[in-house]
Amino acid sequence: MDGWLAVACLWLAGAGWGAQVSGRGVTAAGLALTTLLGGAGLALAMRAFLAGHDLPLVLGSVGALGAAALLVFTRRE
Repeated sequence: MDGWLAVACLWLAGAGWGAQVSGRGVTAAGLALTTLLGGAGLALAMRAFLAGHDLPLVLGSVGALGAAALLVFTRRE
């Protein structure tokens, strides 16, 4: 269960970061939230990895980068 919660945290952190960068700019509250989500996601992913489950770490990190890139490079009005 820790692994899938880690994936969700990392995806949300990546999406939040991408939305901030492509929007009006990075705010202190947004930066704090994405940092906390990313840190919690990495901690949970490493806990799952040490328990022998490597898929959440891979899915979380690649998904976070993909979500950030998608939100940065998509056009919003």
